[in-house]
Amino acid sequence: MQMNFRRLLLYVGMIVIVSILLWFTVLSPREVMVAAVTRRDVTAEVQGTGTITANRLAKVGSKITGRVEKLLVEERDFVREGQIVAILDEIDLHWEVERARAQLDAAQAEAWEARRSWEREERLFAAGAVSQEEADGSERRYRTSEQAVKATEAELRFRQYKLSEAQIPSLITGVVTKRWVEPGETVVPGQPVFTVAGSDLIQVDANVDQRFAGKIHAGIPATVLVRGRENAPFSGRVYRVNPEADPSTEEMTVEVAFPLPAKEIQIGQWADVYIQVGTIKDALTVPRSSILTMRGDHFVFVVDESGRLRQTKVKITASSPRAMIVAVEGDLKGGDRVGLMPMGLKPGQKVRAKNVPTSGGPMSGPIGASSKR
Repeated sequence: MQMNFRRLLLYVGMIVIVSILLWFTVLSPREVMVAAVTRRDVTAEVQGTGTITANRLAKVGSKITGRVEKLLVEERDFVREGQIVAILDEIDLHWEVERARAQLDAAQAEAWEARRSWEREERLFAAGAVSQEEADGSERRYRTSEQAVKATEAELRFRQYKLSEAQIPSLITGVVTKRWVEPGETVVPGQPVFTVAGSDLIQVDANVDQRFAGKIHAGIPATVLVRGRENAPFSGRVYRVNPEADPSTEEMTVEVAFPLPAKEIQIGQWADVYIQVGTIKDALTVPRSSILTMRGDHFVFVVDESGRLRQTKVKITASSPRAMIVAVEGDLKGGDRVGLMPMGLKPGQKVRAKNVPTSGGPMSGPIGASSKR
């Protein structure tokens, strides 16, 4: 008798445990995270990805053949237009200048003697001591010596100019991005010594979906996030929209200029840009994770006071790839609760709602707001 009673208690306990398990796993309403529909200003943004470049890239090189004697700057140094960045071996060029100067001194001395001789011949001709032919010959020798002086002066200036070419100046104001040679190497005309990126206009050549071509034009605001420094966004503007699109990728190139400090310029570095294409004031907003897309239409599930789900069709009017909320139009009002991660939910289904705060973090404030540097 006692054993039968124990068996009965065991069976009853098992039934209770199974009932509890069934309640929490099958019979109990599904728990759904929900967030409130809010109103706020929303800025729509289009994303693009590209590399940093400068509006002007100058390869600074030599005009003459010579051996590199000194390199006066290094990569990442800031240089001014006309600043000497490298010096070639000048010894032979100095000798050429000295030789030209000596030739000029000799030509000037000869011209001085020729002038004195001509003036003397003029006096003698006036006195009848020499013939007209002799006086004219003396003048011709003087005029020839004057031309010789001019020729040697031109030669000296040329040799001085060639000497100056041993000092290589920067062609633009900017940042040295690459050094091509080492001291002691021989360079030839046109061979680059340094590459200098003009710091007056730094930009990202971003690839953007060409479906947004009608919304993007020069002058509209943009935000630039440089790879590796995503927590420090730069405020920029669209500088130019390339008139040619890539038919294979269906993308166009948008040049976004931004004030990157000279010391941080790294040509070729990747960056993401977010171009502002419109703002909606006091828009209804829902979390991006509450949107369910089916056959091209968008829906949200509204949880009523009784915990029942109502499927509502919405139209997305503004969004940003980097924001957690989107602006929508539809049968919604501020304060409504919408289910997050709605896959598997059904209209009319009863759920247990668990509120998720919508204030703070990326979900608060106008979408697309960025810091300035």
